[in-house]
Amino acid sequence: MRAFILISTCLFVSGGSLAFASMVSAADMEPMSDEEMSDVSGQGVGIVMEDFRFAHGHDSGAGKTFKLTGITNEAGEDVTVLVDNLYIGGAGSKFGNSLQTVNLGRLSNPFSMRLRDGDSIASSPKGKAVFELAAPSKEGGSATSDPMDLGFATTVQSGGKSQKLNIHAESAVVDGSYIRFWGSKPGESRQELRGQIQANFQTDRLSINACAQTGSSCGSRVAFNDFMMELTIGNEHQPVFFSVLGGSHPVEEQGQLRVEVRTISETPPDGYYTNDAYRSDITVGDVGIGGESLGAARMEGMLFQKLKTTTRSLD
Repeated sequence: MRAFILISTCLFVSGGSLAFASMVSAADMEPMSDEEMSDVSGQGVGIVMEDFRFAHGHDSGAGKTFKLTGITNEAGEDVTVLVDNLYIGGAGSKFGNSLQTVNLGRLSNPFSMRLRDGDSIASSPKGKAVFELAAPSKEGGSATSDPMDLGFATTVQSGGKSQKLNIHAESAVVDGSYIRFWGSKPGESRQELRGQIQANFQTDRLSINACAQTGSSCGSRVAFNDFMMELTIGNEHQPVFFSVLGGSHPVEEQGQLRVEVRTISETPPDGYYTNDAYRSDITVGDVGIGGESLGAARMEGMLFQKLKTTTRSLD
């Protein structure tokens, strides 16, 4: 695997490993206000991975361990989740059994981590500094990374029984995806981290089955062919709130992470409910179950008006 990291306008290349560089100023660092941070225009950090592939799984016979423990079911019995296989590689991997390498990103359009001016970003808050983690954006309608295969195969052991679940995505791309964060303003009632999520995912086939890991003889596979998702959660008028619950919450919830979209509290601007930039689409060219075609499926123009997700302790 070759990995490239771009910092500002410089390029650092290392064959087989990552290269890092830093510049140190003699001046003491001081806190910056949102107004000062919003003027920062550096390019940030870009990451490109060439000839990349990853695979790991649980195989006790080969001395490999990849499992999740400390979970119980409703009866109080121990639950063990064995990650039989987790892989990322090039297209044509045959469910991870013939894993090829893949190029993720380009030097001219890498995965990026940077600080941006909210005034320059549509659907982001104005006058705020915005921290962004982003996949490459499409160039001329074409993907900027090679298509990749990725999959997750697991065995869940609970109550003396085992169940297998396998999820595979073939020739997938995530171009245009990002997550952005910004802070609250002084005096706002909710002093919490805010943000927005754009999850774009396109794959020739997304399949789910409960059969052999290879999927070669599974007659009950659910397949979503020509699957495309553009999932938009949060915007400048109705952001996603990220918080860790404190002492005002029940003891069992304290310290847990909450991700929430609240009902819009302001009078939305004209066109808010019809603006395509705030809406999500999921389309499937064909849905197949057990080899039988059910035809196409579409969910278009979805707008998230209320959402609350809270983690739970496994103790």
